[in-house]
Amino acid sequence: MASFDLIVIGSGPGGYIAAIRAAQLGLNTALVEKDPALGGTCLHRGCIPAKTWLESAHRFEQMQVADDYGIDGVDAKALKPNLATIVKRKGRIVLKNAKGIEFLMKKNKVTVLKGLGKLLGGGKVEVAGEVHEAKRIILATGSAPKDIPGLETDGVRVLNSDHILDMTELPSHLVILGAGAIGVEFASVFSRLGSKVTLVEFMDTILPLEDEDIGLELTKIFRKTYKIDVRTKTKITRIEKRADGVVCHLEGETPGEVVGSHLLVAVGRAPRVEGIGLEKTKAQVDRGCVVIDKFMQTGEPGLYAIGDIVRTPWLAHVASDEGIVAAEHAAQSLGKDAHPHPVRYDRFPACTYCDPEVGTVGLSEKAAKAKGHEVQVGTFPFAPMAKANIVGEPHGFIKIVADKKYGEILGIHILGPKATELVASSVALMGGEYTVNELINTMYPHPSLNEVFPEAARAVYGRALNM
Repeated sequence: MASFDLIVIGSGPGGYIAAIRAAQLGLNTALVEKDPALGGTCLHRGCIPAKTWLESAHRFEQMQVADDYGIDGVDAKALKPNLATIVKRKGRIVLKNAKGIEFLMKKNKVTVLKGLGKLLGGGKVEVAGEVHEAKRIILATGSAPKDIPGLETDGVRVLNSDHILDMTELPSHLVILGAGAIGVEFASVFSRLGSKVTLVEFMDTILPLEDEDIGLELTKIFRKTYKIDVRTKTKITRIEKRADGVVCHLEGETPGEVVGSHLLVAVGRAPRVEGIGLEKTKAQVDRGCVVIDKFMQTGEPGLYAIGDIVRTPWLAHVASDEGIVAAEHAAQSLGKDAHPHPVRYDRFPACTYCDPEVGTVGLSEKAAKAKGHEVQVGTFPFAPMAKANIVGEPHGFIKIVADKKYGEILGIHILGPKATELVASSVALMGGEYTVNELINTMYPHPSLNEVFPEAARAVYGRALNM
């Protein structure tokens, strides 16, 4: 039996970051992982591999208009996507990053324990038949694709987000159920690579968790530019599998029968809380998620939970911050010089890597009004911006939601080129430290995509200069 100050169960972006931070603070730390390689869902079956597909699709699209940029000799009609090569490139990038995490564990002297980690109670964890003791434990077991009764995935015709990452043949007609981040990203990928795509969403708009204007405008772009059949306020009630495809029966605003070569079920993920021994602790589970306090502590003394198993935004960067908070609180409780600061969930950036990209932070217009704010909104399109036209992506807009009385910036919502990069600077504008007037008076370089920020701020007061 080995003894540690801290055992972290799960090596995703929450778990491995927590292990590194704990080791930096002087804790004898172990990291448990059931998969052959470190990195968790984000690296192996989520964020990173999906973005490699998106990059390939983006470049494939750009090559088809190479002549417009003065590049001769490219026959757009002869271009074909090679999915097998996309999958191989994805594998190389994932492997490189996994090896990087292994290196970081060695560098920080974190012990890696391979196998399924299971709580035994009393600070004990079983891994591959061996029992280890820990003064503190952090659970970071993540999530898995959610199955829908009657729409169970088989990896052949009915796919989940894990399956589709390893596809080596282009679907002739991909039906996607669920238009959250996963659904719209894969709709964007396969429509650009040449598949016919039907996108089905039960809610009123696609990307229903974002500001309504984002979903409405993205729908227009999907339909007009990529010829995606977007069906909102609609659900798939049942399917029939055939040797050459899937018949999907739809009910709602756009009912009927859609026959696709493949169906991607992208309706979200479920926390991995079963089979990890929580029943042997005092930790509480509410509607599938572990209950925690602001320092990520559960009801079991010395046990923390982070990432996709708690009811906070399921984003890799949120999980990493939660891992740091948990590790620092654990270290502090063990007498180390650590000063944990709870995560600010009111100002986390959210990104969707479709084309055009989406980056948001703070309150939507609807949410701000629901909180009692008298709201003033400024919207500015990318179309007049020189840099957006230079890069060939003059679509989308930026929207600023502000408090009318004080000028406080309550939310920033971006649909357009490099939105996932632009939103990073938006975080610094949140929280009351920055007002609309201060943003108006901030100088941005020309030509750059960032110039939309002061223009949107001026639009709040009807004073945009480039319209």
